[in-house]
Amino acid sequence: MSAEAFASELRAAEDRLRAHGLTGRRAYASLCRSLAQRLDLPPELWLDGPDAPPQARLESIPMTGELDFFGLAYERFFPEVFKAERGQFFTPQPLVELMVDLARVRPGETVLDPTCGSGTFLVIAGSRGADVDGIEVDPELVALCRLNLKLHGLNPRSVRHADLFRDEEDGRWDVILANPPFSVDITHPDALRRFSLAEGRARVSSDELFLEAAWRRLKPGGRLCAVLPRSILANQSHAALREWLEARFIRRAIITLPEGLFRPFGGAAARAGVLVLQKRPAAIQPWLMAHVSHPGFDPTRKVFRRTEPDQLGQLRLALRSAKPGAPTEEGDLHMWVPGDQGGWLPEAMLIRTGIGEDVPRTTLGELATIDTPRVRPSEDPTDMYTEVDLADVDKQTGEVTAARARKGGEFSGTKTCFSEGDIVFGRIRPNLNNVALVRRPDPRLPELLCGSSEWVRIAPHRVAGFVLVAARSSFVRAQLAATEGQTRPRVRASEIPTLEVPLPPADVQVRMDAMIQGAIEQRLAARQVLDAVRDLYEAYGRGELDAGALMQALEGLES
Repeated sequence: MSAEAFASELRAAEDRLRAHGLTGRRAYASLCRSLAQRLDLPPELWLDGPDAPPQARLESIPMTGELDFFGLAYERFFPEVFKAERGQFFTPQPLVELMVDLARVRPGETVLDPTCGSGTFLVIAGSRGADVDGIEVDPELVALCRLNLKLHGLNPRSVRHADLFRDEEDGRWDVILANPPFSVDITHPDALRRFSLAEGRARVSSDELFLEAAWRRLKPGGRLCAVLPRSILANQSHAALREWLEARFIRRAIITLPEGLFRPFGGAAARAGVLVLQKRPAAIQPWLMAHVSHPGFDPTRKVFRRTEPDQLGQLRLALRSAKPGAPTEEGDLHMWVPGDQGGWLPEAMLIRTGIGEDVPRTTLGELATIDTPRVRPSEDPTDMYTEVDLADVDKQTGEVTAARARKGGEFSGTKTCFSEGDIVFGRIRPNLNNVALVRRPDPRLPELLCGSSEWVRIAPHRVAGFVLVAARSSFVRAQLAATEGQTRPRVRASEIPTLEVPLPPADVQVRMDAMIQGAIEQRLAARQVLDAVRDLYEAYGRGELDAGALMQALEGLES
């Protein structure tokens, strides 16, 4: 049976439960109790709640370890039960398998998942011969995990209901595997008093406390492999936390993941990374870094859909044959870093601009003045402005395709100001390529121009068309791959002047500029004709022009 057909069976069972008055958590409890009975779990491990009526026919749901029943329940079944209220979401199994490989789980080792959810990490680690334990704060997920362990021949008593941040430390493990809650504020005094990272603070992110909790529960030389927000690896605000980690762990691998990795599984669009560390004392060895941009499914959709390439799978295959320290070949997803070399962000360390070694180059700062001049239009409420926003740019060509006239008093806050002939560079999500040469799409619009505070103004010293091509190039986007930010990554304005671009001879720059400027003027003229024809037709439809006047106006446009 396919995963899709199995999910359909689950939804049909849910509909039958609803038809008999069981919804939400009560329906979910009845499902868990039915499955627990079928799997011969002791009654004391059953989830509290009502039993399902016979008419719900829950016994018709096939029980098989070949399908990730528990992932499907978490992801698609009873979605109101699993709303990630505590920052948790389902971890896709290909990522779990890669992480178990990265942690090098061996038979007989003790493995803990202190935020175990439906138990996928425990099941995969258990299949490698490890002795597994789990902690989970959500009682619904505790029930799901116990069923999952039992179905796969593991001890359902291995998971217990507890709060990692308030739980007494009761052991030391060889390996900790986890996808802990993302960026949940921990404020309870009983939790904060346990952690040195919380000293003197009334509110601490769960990400920070998780790292200290894991460190305390690992044996000396134990390994931690966890999914964490990418901001921990990249943002300046977490520099002190990275220093804390450096003092207590040795790097073994860092893998960054694409934005939206958890979106098809009920999660948010946050960016994440896999951090593999070994508790000191540990030997200094080459460590692995990689950046996965294509995980084998579409991270832009809320519904799981397989795609190619599958870089999670490719990375697993590469790890099986790779020798630590082996040189990186062109096209490799990963590289080995000397053990004595630091760094936390693969995108920054793997930067390949794509500019040939022998190609002359310069920086954008040498070609233009780059700044963010700000205005507050509301201070002169009667002044008229042309507003150009991020959505007004053609991302394929770098043209301003739309704009609007607004009085200064209609704006709130500050805006970036610029002039025709400037280039505007969108700071937010640089991969979207919001970079455009400023031209008013209608000459009747006001000459004062302003727009989003996300714009950075690039005022070319000369040959603006050439600078546009350079600023929009793949060479620039490659250098911005390590942009900070968790869900809305932004370029710092100070980074843009340092970006390197190829530099052809001056006469070639002039020729490129003339061609770009000419093409933009032609497209602008064509767009103005399109807009004018549309406006005339609208006027005819409203009865403002008769057929003869419409024809006369169209002939005037043609001339």
